[in-house]
Amino acid sequence: MDSDSLDSLDRRIVAALQIDARVPYGSLAQALGEVERTVARRVQRLVDADALRFTAFVDELRTGLGQTVNLRVEVEPGSADRVAEALALRADTRWVAVVTGDADVSCELVADGRAALHRVVSGELPAIDGIRSTRSYPALRHLKPTTAWHAGYLTPEEAAVVSSGAPGVRESGDRFELQPSDHRLIELLVENARYSWVELAERLGVVPATARRWTERLLGSGAVALRAEIEPELLGYGVEAELWLETVPSAIEPVAAELALHPAVRYCGVVAGNQAVNILAVLPAMDDLFDFQVDVLGRLPGLVRCEATLVTRAHKRGFVVKR
Repeated sequence: MDSDSLDSLDRRIVAALQIDARVPYGSLAQALGEVERTVARRVQRLVDADALRFTAFVDELRTGLGQTVNLRVEVEPGSADRVAEALALRADTRWVAVVTGDADVSCELVADGRAALHRVVSGELPAIDGIRSTRSYPALRHLKPTTAWHAGYLTPEEAAVVSSGAPGVRESGDRFELQPSDHRLIELLVENARYSWVELAERLGVVPATARRWTERLLGSGAVALRAEIEPELLGYGVEAELWLETVPSAIEPVAAELALHPAVRYCGVVAGNQAVNILAVLPAMDDLFDFQVDVLGRLPGLVRCEATLVTRAHKRGFVVKR
């Protein structure tokens, strides 16, 4: 499926699902002024084509489920896709893409603690055929996960209607203690964020009301968020860029906070390293990337330098392998 396969209604539907992945089709249709049957059919067409998938993002830093690490991988000439495919097949990678620049492959990996991170970085990754070198940048904070971004195809009024039925999220960066039942529930939401309360209840061995209460508790914490995963290009964003920003230390937090609010920024995080602020931006065309670098980044106080790389092919997003 290519970008021409989606019309304006498809994109408005996806934008709404990015705001609330579990919004009932009836509510979604009402918000967009469409017929429920039409909306449901459009969504199913995208799902059947493997263009759209409903999953979940888990903030491992807040839940204690692991250490997130951003990897920049240099490979042997001609082996970028092969290495990316090998990384994408690993259960511990959330994001894998072939990129331009000094690194050939960008990867986000979630290690199960420091010992596991050492084993992966020092032994398992170097053993992958084609990898020449890796640079590791542990994530310190996710200021804007991809679940907080949605395509700009809705009016503010439509977006407000869609979001009105979603569970309220507490604004807190504190550690969130998972209950024993949360682990299985998270697995199910990652598998399919639109499982009905009945389907979740059957798989959890509880009644639907309990499944709903557990889910709303998780989502209300802000440590787990649902996402409608789709390639940005299908939504008309022809340019996807990963940018690494070096700032003076005092500017790290304000720069990251300001960029997290920008509508072109799909992800914003802070990592340990000289280029502490890491963002993923999606834009319609290369001219827009030029404007973003000049008009947005160029006006940030405390910015020392920026390295911009283009995503040429995503092999994995949100733990979903791209075929």
